[in-house]
Amino acid sequence: MTRPCEICKKMIEEERLEVLPETRLCVEHAKAIQKYGGEFSLTGSYETTSKQGSLKHNYGGVNVTKTRNADAVEKLRRDYESS
Repeated sequence: MTRPCEICKKMIEEERLEVLPETRLCVEHAKAIQKYGGEFSLTGSYETTSKQGSLKHNYGGVNVTKTRNADAVEKLRRDYESS
């Protein structure tokens, strides 16, 4: 299922939605938003596996949180509307 790009309202490519279902931008605008830091911001934190109170820290994997970069989307929208 496709949906329109938030910026230009053209339909987002099906292949792009298969790879990145949470995207709201077409390929053209996904490339353009890179100058503002990208469509998403990623942050990571280590999982700790050690028992509480232990002096030794054992780390497991990394938890990654992806959040939408609303400021970048708004700047891109303003650029698009002014051009």
